[in-house]
Amino acid sequence: MITDGLQQKLEQELDEKIRSVVLMERGQIGDIYKLVTVSNAYVLKTSKPSGLLQTEAEMLKDFNKYKIPAPQVFDVSDRHLLMEFIEEKAQPKCTMEIEAAEVLSKLHSVTNENRMYGYYYDTSIGPFGQINEQTQYNWGLFLGQMRILPMAKICYEKGEINIQTVMRLEGLCRDLYKRIDINNITPSLLHGDLWSDNILFNIKGAALIDPAIYFGDREMELAFILLFNTFGDTFFNTYTEVHPLSDDFYDTKVPLYQLYPLLVHVALYGSSYSAALQKTMEQLKI
Repeated sequence: MITDGLQQKLEQELDEKIRSVVLMERGQIGDIYKLVTVSNAYVLKTSKPSGLLQTEAEMLKDFNKYKIPAPQVFDVSDRHLLMEFIEEKAQPKCTMEIEAAEVLSKLHSVTNENRMYGYYYDTSIGPFGQINEQTQYNWGLFLGQMRILPMAKICYEKGEINIQTVMRLEGLCRDLYKRIDINNITPSLLHGDLWSDNILFNIKGAALIDPAIYFGDREMELAFILLFNTFGDTFFNTYTEVHPLSDDFYDTKVPLYQLYPLLVHVALYGSSYSAALQKTMEQLKI
């Protein structure tokens, strides 16, 4: 449960009494609660002292700045994040896929005038940091040096992959320029961790939570969606009306872009994802 001191602080911030505190789930970095007052409901995320929740708050604020639907942030510290509770509403699957496609089409239309990959500050995915060097203007270089190899190192240090796997990934990252035509890629703002629990649907449409944002190839997001079968044909049909797929999306980009989320899941959950990682590496012939 949350401490009396924290509850009092939040009541002062909200200027109303908290009537109930309900544990929603135990998250990757701390417990998540639903707080209910007389007039509203809120989500409270907690953690041990770190900068993770403050980073999440900044990412959510940036979504709001870009007019991407996401929870409003009310209070944040190195131990907690208080934000808007979004009441979900059951809808037909096809409706949800259309709403998701509309939100992601809008998100992926956000770019930056400097053609910069990464972001203005370091972000995070789950409990892991994401380094975003603003000097990275080459998508292949960014993907290899800022995403795949740092996460491979974490997996190796956790004992989840061996040094041979790391070396194979290093060889791949050296030659990414041979696999991806970076001249046809424009930096797009990505959610970065888009699976079914991180997109909510209510009467207003779709809203995004738990971001891991950065500027990258928009098809990185789509490969992640395919990895976990988050959305199907209706989503892709609607999305591609705005952003057509590249010719090499399915054959080249999907397995290549799925390496990073697979490494994240190996680091989080261990051997249950190791086979999928090896299979993808074999598909890429590395």
